[in-house]
Amino acid sequence: MKRNVYAKLNQGMDSFLRVAMTLRRKELSVEAISMNSENSGMYLTINEDETSLQEVVNHMRKLYDVTDLQVQ
Repeated sequence: MKRNVYAKLNQGMDSFLRVAMTLRRKELSVEAISMNSENSGMYLTINEDETSLQEVVNHMRKLYDVTDLQVQ
């Protein structure tokens, strides 16, 4: 099952890169990732068959760059 996660970021592209590299280092499987530069938002598509959605959310909540997190 695919789930979408939206994260509002503090500093635009810098925050986007830090979050993306953190998820990569933790070896979490992200199917798709994109950024909305108008409101500094990051969209992730997670395949729950490969990676736990809760694990991704927990790692992202720890990051200073993420101010708001919504699972859709």
